[in-house]
Amino acid sequence: MESEKALFNWFPGHMNKAIKEIQNQIPVVDLIIEIVDARAPYSSQNPIFKRILATKSKLIIFTKCDLADQKVVESWKNYFESNGNFVFLIKNKSVPILNDVVKLINQITLAKQNRDKSRGIVNPQINVLVIGVPNVGKSTVISRLSKGKELKIGNKPGVTRGMQRISLDKNITLIDTPGILPSKFSSEKEAINLAAINAIKREVLPQERFVFLILQNLYNNYKGALENYFGEKLFFERPITQEDTIKILELTAMKNKWAILDGVWDIERVMEVFIIDLFKHKIPNISFENPQFLIDESKIPNLINEISQ
Repeated sequence: MESEKALFNWFPGHMNKAIKEIQNQIPVVDLIIEIVDARAPYSSQNPIFKRILATKSKLIIFTKCDLADQKVVESWKNYFESNGNFVFLIKNKSVPILNDVVKLINQITLAKQNRDKSRGIVNPQINVLVIGVPNVGKSTVISRLSKGKELKIGNKPGVTRGMQRISLDKNITLIDTPGILPSKFSSEKEAINLAAINAIKREVLPQERFVFLILQNLYNNYKGALENYFGEKLFFERPITQEDTIKILELTAMKNKWAILDGVWDIERVMEVFIIDLFKHKIPNISFENPQFLIDESKIPNLINEISQ
């Protein structure tokens, strides 16, 4: 069914232009650094990059590891490394990363540097293309690597739109690119995960469906954390159903005495507060996907089918 192949389809003009600029850079690029959010590292990869940069070595840098489930982060690290990628985890915002990243870049590109030296090039130059979807922390990583040089950094898609060249070391140049979303999302779960990490606007998804899938993940995998957030024990069977997530919302509305009418509880208000708190990281150490997600994804109902019934 076509709706299952392309859940959402958008592509802002500046992103299309950026893709063409990236393609023009490919011949001079020696290494790709892809920035991903540790809470959803698979969903925060852009399949367009996989296609047009398939021949290049890749270093995947995980940001926001402090917000994620550490065991799941390690599982993803093993997954990506087993698929031929290099992985670097940023676990602490205050610990310098420049020396470690430079060392990795030199390690990965050693063969290229040796070839250049054998041709008489005394100081081989390495061009590193830095890519990522919006709001995964790419500009922050660039800023840390460039020793605090002032860059325009924001938390909205497209804040940094032009390609920037930054000298990282005597022989390493970073080519920074704008945050680029996929031209379409092939699954509901991918879109939900990107909204959960604020890479796309949450408002493009039905609020109730978004909250259900996030609560489903948290209840099934982080029941204790969810109980701590709501401040009460929850006794629903796992995997939790959509009906039971609504009951959780109703219980919370009752606890807070949020009613629309007598006996009609304001679950919309509970959902809105939950979403705000989710983005404020008030439920710590959670991941929105794990490698099992790649196997289970096909079992998740399609959003378009749900809302068309």
